[in-house]
Order: sequence, then structure tokens, then C-alpha cells
Amino acid sequence: MFAELANGAPTFRRTWRGWLSGTLGIFFVLVHLYAGIYGPPDAMLLRSVHVGIALALVFLYYPLGGKKGGQAPIALAIDLLLVLGSLWTIGYYLIELDTWDYRRFDMRFTEFFSSILLTGLVLEATRRAVGPILIMIVVFFLVHSLFADHFVGAFFGPPSSFNHLAETILLGSDGVYGIPIAVMAQFVVLFILFGTLLNTTGGGTFFTRLAFALFGHRTGGPAKAAVASSAFLGSLSGSSIGNVLTTGAFTIPLMKSLGYRRAFAGGVEAAASNGGIIMPPVMGAVAFIMAEFLGRSYLEIIGAAAIPAVLYFAVIFVTVHLEAKKLGLETMARKDLPRAWPIIRKQGYLALPLVLIVVALSFGYSIVLVAVVIIFTTIILALIQRTNRLTPARLIDSLEKTAKSTAGVSAAAAAAGIIIGAIFSTGLSFQISQAAVDLAGEHIWLLLVITAIMALIMGMGMTAVAVYITLVATVIPILVKAGIPDIAAHFFAFYYGIISLITPPVALTAFAAAPLAGATPMATAVQASRLGAATFLLPILFIYSPALLLEGAWWEILLYSTTAFIGLSALAIAFTGYLFTTVPYWMRGVLLVSTILLIVPDFLYLSIGFVLVVACFAFNWQGRQAARAIENVGERAQSNGVVSRRNSIFSRLLGRFVDAQLKREGGSVDVYSDSPDVANIKDLTQNLMSDEEKWGGAREISTAGLWIAWAIIFAGALSFELMGQVVFHAAHPIIWTGILLFMSGAGLFGVVTVWRKTSTRETEQVVPANA
Repeated sequence: MFAELANGAPTFRRTWRGWLSGTLGIFFVLVHLYAGIYGPPDAMLLRSVHVGIALALVFLYYPLGGKKGGQAPIALAIDLLLVLGSLWTIGYYLIELDTWDYRRFDMRFTEFFSSILLTGLVLEATRRAVGPILIMIVVFFLVHSLFADHFVGAFFGPPSSFNHLAETILLGSDGVYGIPIAVMAQFVVLFILFGTLLNTTGGGTFFTRLAFALFGHRTGGPAKAAVASSAFLGSLSGSSIGNVLTTGAFTIPLMKSLGYRRAFAGGVEAAASNGGIIMPPVMGAVAFIMAEFLGRSYLEIIGAAAIPAVLYFAVIFVTVHLEAKKLGLETMARKDLPRAWPIIRKQGYLALPLVLIVVALSFGYSIVLVAVVIIFTTIILALIQRTNRLTPARLIDSLEKTAKSTAGVSAAAAAAGIIIGAIFSTGLSFQISQAAVDLAGEHIWLLLVITAIMALIMGMGMTAVAVYITLVATVIPILVKAGIPDIAAHFFAFYYGIISLITPPVALTAFAAAPLAGATPMATAVQASRLGAATFLLPILFIYSPALLLEGAWWEILLYSTTAFIGLSALAIAFTGYLFTTVPYWMRGVLLVSTILLIVPDFLYLSIGFVLVVACFAFNWQGRQAARAIENVGERAQSNGVVSRRNSIFSRLLGRFVDAQLKREGGSVDVYSDSPDVANIKDLTQNLMSDEEKWGGAREISTAGLWIAWAIIFAGALSFELMGQVVFHAAHPIIWTGILLFMSGAGLFGVVTVWRKTSTRETEQVVPANA
């Protein structure tokens, strides 16, 4: 956005969307940052601003009819009306600021109109930013709440009146402005801002280079480095697709250049990026949201998430190691890789904010305070570092990226609020939970199968935060009703909810990796599912072996963690078909049986499973000499190239859906198009040796212009401080809102103008250290 406005001098007709989205995006982030530092003016005002601006940004970021070739006048008019409608939802609350709590007892035409308008805006914004799956779920529950007496079975019941439903959606604590939006507004935006700032100022480069320094020269080095870097970055970004489109553009070509099969290379990156969502300490902001819903401390949540996340990535490590051994792949030369200690010595400070998160929260500081501290810590580090130094352009760009990353998730959170309101208005949650428990009877496994399928379907096409919030309202209450501990129920549903991102047919993360790998989307999804197979079994262990979530004695935690690792590793060996040598099919069957035995919390079954695994290891070890005479399996593996485009109706429809989803996440590739090899090993390794963060930014400006731009930003920060010191937001909330909006627009205009007037030449993609 900033580069578009600052580079060149296009007409206002061509850039009005950039000016408007830029102003609203900066305003959106500043409101939350101000509320984090000085406290919100009013809880409901903060939520209404959050929802209204997020909806408006969605309509600006995802225009009707797309951006290619410009918009038709009717589409542009519709978008403008939707933006105005979104802003009206904020204006309505500001008008009714003093009488909001009383309106539920005195519903007027204004309230009915605002409720219907808000529902329609949320549905349309969710359709554009998230996709049709969540929309269908919302519509179903809305229709059910009004016509519950026309349904059958567990869905039969007394309907909600239109008045009650409208009041719940607009004014109730279980509607649009309920818990999901409250959590988003309180701290999720702040943590997304932190992740964006850290990545913009070199965090992504640091973690990627460190991962390659540690693992690049080992067997399966590029794949292991991809796993490690994606674990770090995926946890911060919360978007597995976004992670694939950034780190995957580097790691996938490297894997292919060393001989990994195309689909397998794409599958490694997809599975690793998806696993980043379950990796502490951030878990894509889900850790903080889960702590809020469970009423537990943040440390309890990341402690519970630690062992499953380590097991997940450990199994992927085992799989890529065995795959490299099976194909006889070469390793990367040490001379082409950076050294770990120099990287840590030079840029290790970039990990300081992550350490601060854990340390500060362990001492009992609030999540909001910690978020503010790590944001300013990251800014200070970015200002004093020698490379990737923060500039006004990068700062504004980070604010806009934060708004764009948050807007779609907030629309989904608002949609989840509608679901919760519709369910609670009829008491459907209790009915479904009771029916599911009655159907399963004494067979808890049947209930787990039902809820796992529900979570997988609901997770299709949604981001981690959106799917978790949706599951809190739908699937998780069923598990809790059955007597499953709260934390196990939440982790069980969440894990199965994100499986859909790598599981056919709608494996968006895998489909994002496919074009980079030059493989078909479905083949890449199959490989990603195989690599991420631990995700299918770990949730079951949460129920039967809660020790994995640190719910038990220390010896139970140690025992079941060890047996789980052995069992999941046996599964990886069975899928790969290689250990010390080729694994025959009968032995694969034995290993699969041992996997099942090793996840059952019974000492007899664990013992039998362990003995079977040891026997298979011993037998395969003895046969390693004979395996040397086997024909080189690597040549056969190379036959897994690019498969021709599928022409079935199902493939075309699925391709269109997935391509639309990828574009919402920032991709622009045709998921069913063949892609030639783009790997240039020399260029890739040269980039790996450099610690500069690639940034396609605005033109370089003079030193004087740089100081003027910083002066504009400092003036805004000073106004921030002055208003906070006199508690202006509480005394005059309406004027405070207007001032922040004016500051956002004026600041953007001022910095862009300075950049235009004082620019000296076009920069390269890397911003110089002295900028």
C-alpha cells in the first residue's frame, strides 16, 4: 500500500482505495495499540470500532469482481455502500453510547435495521475474506433459530423470535460483539502487529538462516531446515498458507535441487507450515484465545501444547530423514551454508521478544501488557540494528499488513459470534451435545469420530483463529458434555479443525505449495497428509492419555510421551517404507499395528507394541546388507513428476474454490497449472548467506526527508501520550475517535508526501542499512 502511494504520482481516481484503506488500516491498529497502553475508552466502543473498521477494510481489500482490469461502476458503488454501512455500525454505537444497555428493552426500527445490516455485512465480508464454508454454517444456524419447530431430531425445539434474535446479534454479549470479538480486540491485533514487525525487520531471515545453519548440511538438510523455520514463523504468523508462500519459495526449490520428489518437497513445506499453528509460544495467537476461553493461564496452555507440538515435528523429521536415506540424496555443502554461532551472535537479539513473552507471562503480567512491551521492544531493536533498520515506510507498511491480516479473521470472529448468538437463543448447544452423547452411548470412540469429522469439515478454508473460535461454539461443547476434560476437548477439536488445511479435498496449505513444487495439488496434499499423519493420532491421545497435555504425574508424562514418539515413528516408517533398508509390506503392517498398540494407555498393549517395534528394527537391521543389491529406488521415485491437468468437473470446481481461497491469503497462483523448475542453487545459497530482509518497498529518500518523516510519526506519538495522560479517551470518546482517525490520515499523507518530494532514486529490493 505505502509503496503504491509513494512511488510515482498516479491520479486520485486510481489511488483512492489505497488512501482510504491505508488511513483506516492505520487507524485500526492505532486504536488497539492505544487501548493496550492506556486502556480502552469503553469495552463496547472498542469492539464496535474493531468490527466496523475490519468489515470496511475487507470490502476495500477484496473488491467485488476482483482487481483485474478495474471494477465495473455497479461493483464499485456496491463496495462503497458496504464501506459506508460498516462505518454506520460504529456511528450507531457512538450515537447510542449512553443508552446502549437499555436498547435491548426498547428495540426501535433503528436497532432492527442496524442488526439486519450488521448481519448482512458480516456475511458478505466473511464470504470475501474466508470463503463459503463458514457462510453456510452461519446461515444454517440463523434459519434454525427462527424455524427450529420445523426441524427434526436433536434440532427440533422452540424457535427464537425475530426480535430476540436481532437483539442478541446486535446488543447481546453472545452476538457479534461477544467473546470472539472481545478477544480479537483486546490482544490478538497486538500480537499480529508484533509478528509483522518482527518479520519485516529481519526475524524471518534470522530464523530461516539459523535453521539452515543447524540442519542444512545433515541428511535431508533442506527439508529439516524447512520444518524448523516453518515451526518458528508459522507460530508467529498464524497463517500456514502465508508461511508456505514466503519460506516455501525458498525451501521447496532447494529440496527439489537436491533430489526430493516434487510432491514430497511441497508436502514437507505444507505439513511444517501447518504445524507452526500448534507450536508454542504463540500458536498463531490461538494460545492467548484458548487461555481466555478456558479461564486458564497462558503458561498452562503453552505447557500443554509443548509435547504434542514437539512430537508432531519430530515425526516429520524422522520421515524426511528416512526419505533422504531411501533416495540416497546428497547433503548441502557446508561452504554454501551460514554458521550458526555467527548468526546467533549477530542477530540473536531478534529472539528476545519471544523470550520476553514467556518470562513476563510466567511472572503473572497481563497478556495485553506483554503484547505492548514486546511490540516496543521489537521497534527499538529494529531501530538500532545495523541491517534491516526500521524506516517510516516499513513501519507504516507493517501497520497496513497487520490490518490486512486481522480484518478477515475479525470478520470470521464476528460470524462465529452470530453462530453463538443463534445457538444460545434456542438452547441448541445443549440439545446437540445431549443427542451426540446419547448416540455414542458408552462408546466414547464413536463420539470422537463424530466430532472429529465435524471439526474437519468446519475447518475447511478457514484460518486457525477463525476455525478455533467456530469450534468453541459448535463442537467443543459436545465433548465437554460427554465428560471430557476442558483442555483435552479444546485441543482435540482444534487439531482436527486445522487438519483440513493439509487433507484432501480442500487442502489449502498443500495446494499453495503445489505450484512452487511443480506438482499437482492432490499429490502434494497426499504427501502433506502422510507427513502430518501425527495430527490424526495426537488428538486421540489427548483424550486417552491426557498426560501429553501435562495432565498427570511426571512418570505418566514421561512414559506416554516416549511411547507416543515410538508409535508415531513406527507410523512414519510404515508410510515411508524404509528404515535401515527397504521395509517389506508385511513389516509395514506390523508397524501399523504397533502404532495402534503404543497409543493405547494400557501397560500390556504398550509392552506388546514396543516388542513388535524392536523386532521390526532388529529384522530390518539384519537385512540391510541384502538391501544393497536392490535396484536404486531413487530412480523410480524420480518418475513422480508433474502430472497433467485434471479435466473433471470436480477438479475444475475444486480448483476454482481453492484458487479463490489462496488469493484471499495473498497468493495468486493457478493451483492446477504446471510449474517449471525455478531452483537456482547458486542464487538460493547466496541469498541464504545474506542477512538482509528482502522488501519491495518505496523509493529511497534523502537523510533530511527521513528525519522529517520520523518527525511526523513522533508528533503523532506525542499526541498519543498527551491524550493518554489526561485520559481523554474516557472523558471524550467520540472526539477521541475522530482525533485518532484524523491523525491516521494526516500521518499517512504527510509521510507519503515527504517520500514523494525527497526521493532521490529507485532502491533495490533490499533497503540499505543506513536508510
